[in-house]
This record gives sequence, C-alpha cells and structure tokens, in this order.
Amino acid sequence: MQLFKVLPLAGVLLLAAIVFVWRPWPQRRRHGHSGIFLFRSGDRLQKVRDSMLLVMFALLAGQALVAAVRPEMLPLAEADLSSASGIRRGLGAVLLFVGLLLLVAAQLNLGASWRIGIEEGARPGLVTAGLYRLTRNPIFLALLVILAGYTLLLPTLLSALMLAGGYMAIRQQIAEEESYLVRAYGQAYRDYARRVGRLLPGIGKLD
Repeated sequence: MQLFKVLPLAGVLLLAAIVFVWRPWPQRRRHGHSGIFLFRSGDRLQKVRDSMLLVMFALLAGQALVAAVRPEMLPLAEADLSSASGIRRGLGAVLLFVGLLLLVAAQLNLGASWRIGIEEGARPGLVTAGLYRLTRNPIFLALLVILAGYTLLLPTLLSALMLAGGYMAIRQQIAEEESYLVRAYGQAYRDYARRVGRLLPGIGKLD
C-alpha cells in the first residue's frame, strides 16, 4: 500500500528529469542548444500555454508530495488508496510508467528536431519514422497516458481537473505546432498528416 502512495511522486520526478535534464543534455552537446524554447515566442497566448506547463508540473509534484508524506491532507485520495481495488492502482502504475517509456522513445526518435516550445524559423527536419509512423504527436500522447495513470493512482478532484485541463491544453498546443509545421515544411507535412493520425493511429488525419 505504501508503494502506491509514492509512485505518483516518483513518476513526476522522473518526468521532470527526462524532460528538463536527461533530454536537453545530449541535445546541447550534439546540436549546440538545449532544445528548450519556452517563453521565446512573440505570441502572448503561447507564453500563457508555456506558463501553464510549468504550473501543471508544480501542481502534479505538490499533490504527489503531499500524498507521499502527509496523505491525511488528501482525504479523498487517502480513503481511495486504503479501500479501492488493487486493479485500479495497478493500472494506474502501468499507465504512468508505460507513458514515461513512450515519452523517452518519442523524444529519442526526434533527434535534432526535438524541442520544447516552438522555435519559429527553425527547419531541423520533419520526422516521420519510429513512433511518428503511427502518430504525429507521440510525446503528447505519452503525456496524456502519464496524466491518466497519475489520476488513477491519486483520484482527487485536482487530478481530474489536471487531466481534463491537460487534454485541452495539449489540443491547443498541437494546433499551434501543426500551424508551424505547415509553415516550415509545407506540402511535405500536409502529405504526412494525411497519412498519420494526430494522436491515435488513423484518427485525426488531415483532410
């Protein structure tokens, strides 16, 4: 039982380490930049979305820390963790760590094209291999899987709101990034988007 209380915190810390430490390090060594381009857009709404990303990380980590150290402060989560089915908790753990593995694979597939945020004017190359043969946005799919697993492990109102809000924010970010990719790669991206689904295979292809 105690293990399931610390899994959300472990997952969030791994997520932060993967996104902000592990992946930027080889990016800087090989390509001369970290790949993190948050808050560099001239678009005010994009800066708001970048801020929401950091706020969500803080909320995920904060709630997970409370659940691990002072679970009595989260009465809904504590009651659920003490009585709910182990199947749900097990599913949550599987989704959390499968999502992390998917995230790692998707980020590696991008190579020099990996970015957090939009670097307007950059043309590092359109990636269509690896996981990108199945979905145009495997990183965002991985993040949603991670959030779903986190919510199953910590079924609080805050978790549910972050899952719903994360989905809406991801849909908006995908739209912005697709607009950039059309500007950057033109017909090559349109042809790719007509073959491959937006998040799930075969779903959300460009008309």
